[in-house]
Amino acid sequence: MKKFFQFLLSVFAAVTAALGALVIFDRIVNKNRIKGEYLPCDNPTECNEQT
Repeated sequence: MKKFFQFLLSVFAAVTAALGALVIFDRIVNKNRIKGEYLPCDNPTECNEQT
C-alpha cells in the first residue's frame, strides 16, 4: 500500500509540475496581450456611427 501512495504522489507531482510549466509559458508568451475591452461598445457598427 505504501508503494501505491508513493506512485500516486509521484504522478500528482508530475502533473502539477507540467501544469506549472504551462502557466509560466503562457505568461511569457502573452506578456504583451491587450487587457480589458478592445472597443468601448459591444457592437462595432454602433461605434463607427458614433465617431
